[in-house]
Amino acid sequence: LAPAAHPLWTATEEPAPVEEADRILALPAPGLLVQSTRGDGIVRLHNHGSDHVRPHEGESAAEDDPHYGRQAYSTRTGPTAPGNVADNHLSVEVNGRRSVRRRIHPLGAGHGDGWGWAASWHRPVFAGGPPMVPGLRVESVTVARGPYELRVHRVTGAPAGARLTHTGWATGPDEPLVSALHGLHGWDPAPETVRAPQGTAYTPWAELPRLSGDAGGTSLHVCLAALTGEPGPGPLADAVTEVVPDGTGVEVVWADGGARTRVSFEPVRVTHG
Repeated sequence: LAPAAHPLWTATEEPAPVEEADRILALPAPGLLVQSTRGDGIVRLHNHGSDHVRPHEGESAAEDDPHYGRQAYSTRTGPTAPGNVADNHLSVEVNGRRSVRRRIHPLGAGHGDGWGWAASWHRPVFAGGPPMVPGLRVESVTVARGPYELRVHRVTGAPAGARLTHTGWATGPDEPLVSALHGLHGWDPAPETVRAPQGTAYTPWAELPRLSGDAGGTSLHVCLAALTGEPGPGPLADAVTEVVPDGTGVEVVWADGGARTRVSFEPVRVTHG
């Protein structure tokens, strides 16, 4: 053990990074994006590279792992239980079957002054029939800025009649947290609130917002998400002033300062300024 006079015991405690300022850190090697906000002390981890599938293993929906398959985790929420609606999850529905995300393929990550991004792709995996739809692929990009998460998904190879759902953060009714999700492009007009009756590690039961939309062939889907302490940052609809999708991606103009974020595909590239 360290002696009594060692700085381990005697040094004055310094503020944690999250106590000093909002911070965003991209970790390209593991495909992770860390987002923290000073006002509420919440740290969020956006997962675009860490899965629970070994290199030699196939992808099975039956082995979906809530601790790896979700697109985001935080220090104030837990993943919903298996059998409940999955939080922070994009699901493709084909012929009544909904997909899970198993093997995650990183597409890059980076950060600048007050913002950062991470991206990945995966092949949706289904239970109760053929595990995959040939040619079906989902590319996902998360851009973090302050408390906001710009989530952009491009779906390719979707059969006619396919549907998408995308969920936000799961919170309990008595928790001092605000979970919000707002569609910007490619989603039905308003999110619905769904319940996770088995709750999370933080609450006996939880609610979470969910967006729905049509897919087929190649489609682009853009939304804003946020998890904050009460009272929250205000309506997500007021956070952006313009959304311009095109054949290669989307550009979003932020209300705060007029900064522009551009997300492009083929190849994936994110710019902000």
